[in-house]
Amino acid sequence: MIAADDSRVPSDVESAMAEIVALARAIDRAEAAIAVRLAVADARKGQQLFGRRSLGAWLAAATGSRMARAAERVTLARQLSRLPDLAAQLAEGSLPFGAATAVASAVRHLDDEDTRLAEPILLGLAADPAATVEDVAQAGRVILETVDPGGRLARAAALTERQHLSIAATLNGMGRVTGLLDPELTLQFQTWLEPLAVKTSAEDERNHGKRMADALAVRLSQGGRRTVMHVSVTEQTLTGESEDPAHLQDGTAIPAADARRMAYNADLRRLLRDADSALLDLGRARRLASTDQREAILAQYTTCAREGCDIPAYLAEIDHIQPWHPTGRTDLTNLAPLCAPDNKWKSRHPDKVDIIDHPNGTVTMRFHRHPKLHPRQSPRSWQPRQQTWQPRQPQRPG
Repeated sequence: MIAADDSRVPSDVESAMAEIVALARAIDRAEAAIAVRLAVADARKGQQLFGRRSLGAWLAAATGSRMARAAERVTLARQLSRLPDLAAQLAEGSLPFGAATAVASAVRHLDDEDTRLAEPILLGLAADPAATVEDVAQAGRVILETVDPGGRLARAAALTERQHLSIAATLNGMGRVTGLLDPELTLQFQTWLEPLAVKTSAEDERNHGKRMADALAVRLSQGGRRTVMHVSVTEQTLTGESEDPAHLQDGTAIPAADARRMAYNADLRRLLRDADSALLDLGRARRLASTDQREAILAQYTTCAREGCDIPAYLAEIDHIQPWHPTGRTDLTNLAPLCAPDNKWKSRHPDKVDIIDHPNGTVTMRFHRHPKLHPRQSPRSWQPRQQTWQPRQPQRPG
């Protein structure tokens, strides 16, 4: 029995660290017991007894835990009946709670048959001493991409819907920044800051968090410079002939629709590879919307073109009103500013966007996020599958 009394804590490092591992395994067994009981509470909607909207909300309040931890516990409880080997290993203490939640999260979108096949693969990886919990989670994502490639866009959209960022002032005047970002925005943020967050010398005693904060200060003092990130995409995906995913530079797969949206404001380089994926040729960069075109658009618009959005136009991306693929033209009559979140939403929901033309040649984009509450009544409905768009002729002064 390991006591919590400070007087009985071992003084030598090896004994203390051994007891840490033993305590962690005991916590894992306790988590297994919690998961079994959560499954009972979930089946009977026990949270309603306490006036809570969800089991996770009740669990977080009842145990004083964060919502993220409560959500992990609920996910594990809901998957236990489909993961018998995992349940047994967790109960006996041979499977860490972190690995168990990674497996449960990985299979929650799989059907029973695919879950039965995936369980031994993921548990085998979790048992590998060289593997981390992140490795198990990544393997789960690969399995899901293989089994259900068609659901990639929906999963990406779900991640984006979860992202948030908050800045709160503390009592001493500092600011606390917390949030959750989708893979694309995470990589943009990292590639924006990491080059300036390296150690400057052997005498640099700043930890990584301090260096990242200093890097942010440097970046903000330089003004709006474009983030550099690399996305690999095939020509077929870029032109809309294929829905195969593109890949961020860290290997993360992103939906084809997101890759095409990102290309609207990017420099494009042609890469030729041989059968073994070795690089044969690297073409020159090409920007879809020229600097002059951007300046002309900013002269026409003061804010994002989405109805109700007041983000300044100079902070927005230049979007193709008629999609660039397969026939959208890159001219002033087909360009408008959209802030990054609205541009991403438009690319994922093209059938829920109406275009309203104005006499001065500008447009307003009306998004129908809640079609049941706001029926479509726009003068011009944008139907991307019907290639009927024609550029507007400039009006001559009377």
